[in-house]
Amino acid sequence: MERKSGRLHYAWKIMVACMCIKMGSAGALTVAMGNFVTPVVQELNCEVSSLTMFVSIQAMSMALMYTVASKMLMTKKIGRVMGIASVAEVAGLALMSTYHSPYMFYLSGLITGVSQAFTGFVAIPTVLNMWFKKKVGTVLGMVIAVGSVAGIFYNMLSAKLIVAFGWRAAYMILALIAAVVTIPAVFLIIKTPKELGLSPYGEEDDAVEIKQTEKRVSVETENGLTLKQAFHSGFFYLAWVACILISYASGVSGYTATYTTMELEQSIVFGSVAGICVNIGTIISSIVLGRLNDKLGVRAGLMWGAGSALIGYSIMLLSRAIPVLVLPGAFIVGLGASMYAVQCPLLAKKIVGGGHYSQIWSWMMMANSLIGGGLYSSIGMFYDKFGSYKGSFIMAIVLYVGAMLIGMAALSGSERNKRREFG
Repeated sequence: MERKSGRLHYAWKIMVACMCIKMGSAGALTVAMGNFVTPVVQELNCEVSSLTMFVSIQAMSMALMYTVASKMLMTKKIGRVMGIASVAEVAGLALMSTYHSPYMFYLSGLITGVSQAFTGFVAIPTVLNMWFKKKVGTVLGMVIAVGSVAGIFYNMLSAKLIVAFGWRAAYMILALIAAVVTIPAVFLIIKTPKELGLSPYGEEDDAVEIKQTEKRVSVETENGLTLKQAFHSGFFYLAWVACILISYASGVSGYTATYTTMELEQSIVFGSVAGICVNIGTIISSIVLGRLNDKLGVRAGLMWGAGSALIGYSIMLLSRAIPVLVLPGAFIVGLGASMYAVQCPLLAKKIVGGGHYSQIWSWMMMANSLIGGGLYSSIGMFYDKFGSYKGSFIMAIVLYVGAMLIGMAALSGSERNKRREFG
């Protein structure tokens, strides 16, 4: 981390605050169902699908609020907006300890979904892009990696809390941990550069280049495309399709443990180990992928995703004959599992520029979440219909490779457009 005049740049504090979101409220909400499903279903005597409808309501309400969230994050005091949303997230999680019907959980799904629109996939890239003019890919990758580590931690912690204190107390304890880790950091740290009268990190280093190419940088990089221009640009739709393909394909890795226990007929413990292999790969992927984009460009990131999917899922297919191969296969699949959280926003930023990025990305995320999240259950249909996940693994390879080719076509179209406008 670089210092200016002996002081740490405020941008790094912003990074820490974003990590606190991932370690607190976001991390706790990743296990809002998970280990809780069995004990809640047993006590409330309800169907699993009735309870897990919480997830769909959460995803849809989050997606539908993205454009509203984007506008408020850019026009209101960003720390206050995200802070209030964090309080609502924690409250929604805590309320789950009081419910006596599966339908009551839908209220928390609505509350946490709306709140996450102001703290998650749109908000964090928006905040980081405000504060980092360089290393933004690396920083975003580090934040996502912390979130992956937090997910593993909360998964293990929630299981122990449920066994020791029951599911109701476990929800409340998770909510308290999330509140302590996230809420103070968001309210106290997150602000815009304008609020503090500071320049973003890396802006000073580019001063000479900016002076030499003032018109090109100010218009092409900072202003970029407006929402109207984006919707009238073919290459923008190509980038959007690439992100949607990645969104859907990324769901396949979530079936790794189920594939291991159901199709390979391995133990629950072995299945959980396979799931952890995916998580470990995801943590590494988040860091490597961000740095790869910063050093070699967005195309390299797209190639990383396609390559890891091709190799990883090919090994997973071989594991149908040699079950132990599922472990290295799952790890390599995990190396591309952060494509949705890291590569998609970086691809969008490269295509549309920085000036209207938040507004445009919120529209992209609405479709990404509705399609990717809404179709998640359809991946399981491969097993329901054919008794095997072979089709889903092949589909994942095709989707990631397709996303790479379409994404590269979008980048080429964007570059041609810039050459026409700026020479």
